[in-house]
Amino acid sequence: MQMASDRFKGELVLSKVGRNDLCPCGSGKKYKKCCLNKEPSAVESIMGLISTEQPVREASIQPESKLTLTKLKKMVERELKWEHQAHEQLALQLIENMRDHYERELILEALVLWNGYSRQTRPTVKKTGSFFAAIEYLLSEEYGFNVSKAELADKYEVTTATITRKVKEMFDYIEEYGMGGETDELMILNSPGTSKDKAQALVHKAMEASSSKRRIQLAKKALEMYSDSCDAYRILAEESDNESDARAYLKAGIAAGERELGEQFFEQNKGHFWGLHETRPYIRICKSYAESCWFGGDTKEAAQILEHILELNTEDNTGARYLLAAVYLYSNQLKQAEQLMEKYGKGDAAAAFAYDQIILEYKRNGITSQLKRLYRVAQGVNKHVPDYLLGLKRLPHNLPDFVGMGNSDEAIEYVIIHSRLWANVPDLLKWMLKQ
Repeated sequence: MQMASDRFKGELVLSKVGRNDLCPCGSGKKYKKCCLNKEPSAVESIMGLISTEQPVREASIQPESKLTLTKLKKMVERELKWEHQAHEQLALQLIENMRDHYERELILEALVLWNGYSRQTRPTVKKTGSFFAAIEYLLSEEYGFNVSKAELADKYEVTTATITRKVKEMFDYIEEYGMGGETDELMILNSPGTSKDKAQALVHKAMEASSSKRRIQLAKKALEMYSDSCDAYRILAEESDNESDARAYLKAGIAAGERELGEQFFEQNKGHFWGLHETRPYIRICKSYAESCWFGGDTKEAAQILEHILELNTEDNTGARYLLAAVYLYSNQLKQAEQLMEKYGKGDAAAAFAYDQIILEYKRNGITSQLKRLYRVAQGVNKHVPDYLLGLKRLPHNLPDFVGMGNSDEAIEYVIIHSRLWANVPDLLKWMLKQ
């Protein structure tokens, strides 16, 4: 199911960031070389488990001297699970192959990759060299060592074609499960912390996963750990095959959020929810549920939940007001639509209210000279909307990842979200086509 993208005021909306993409923090570095390393990983968790001197939470700041070859071997033999003894032996040999040329942390990353890959794919180990070469090549690509396949073929006495095949197999695994795979999950479950902490860590892994199957698996595991995780329910809704199942997950997630925050919390913090970080999963899942209701034809339920969001968060950082205006107009609650746009419209540069004003005028007075003036104003706010509304430009299947004021992505988002509303006024669309 494709959920509508959130429009945050004061919160950056990002698409999924790849390890080799520019870091969204603006540093100019690749994500893997910048903020990615600030997030807990399987490597950091393992470092915590094999260190007898520092807990997992401090693993990311341990000095390099803390990680030794002895500790790496101990990890292979005692901490990690293996599907076959040959896989464990290959891991120990991998340490020996890399010890003189790579930092200990890189050897650890290689071991995590091999552990996850071997447990998931259960490969038959005939020529160990092909696996060693593929792992080293992937690390060289990741960290810019510029080791060629020809050099690795020489080193391990295998063909470049064999290396290419193994690299593809491992890359496919990484794309679906991440570098750590099940090892990530194992480290999270074995780490210190509350069930809620562990569930949230699993949710973060699910959000990073590119595979639908893996996202569902991790979200369900998170709910086993902590049944009141809004974000886990939201992931399950996003991965649902039909609207009915998605809405059921979203409704369950709302109930979970209400249990987690508690009645007294709602009473004490009504009006400024978004300013409290712990409320954001609840606000987001409420917004997603409202969108599901809107697209599913339940405008009454959509209006109720959107009104609820605005009561909790009057600043409306998620843009619930835009969808609520559409719901009011669709339901001919024109007075409510007008009041909403008056309340939030001053200084609002978004296309939504500008084009919704056209529908409000049309529903009240039909085709008038005022309608033409409002249309010119709306075009000044975003000139791209009519092309998508009238079918002069083809809409994409999904909402854009980023939305900027006045650009075509904002127009696409507006038309997709408001398509039910405009389909309800065909004569207005005919009038617009003549302009």
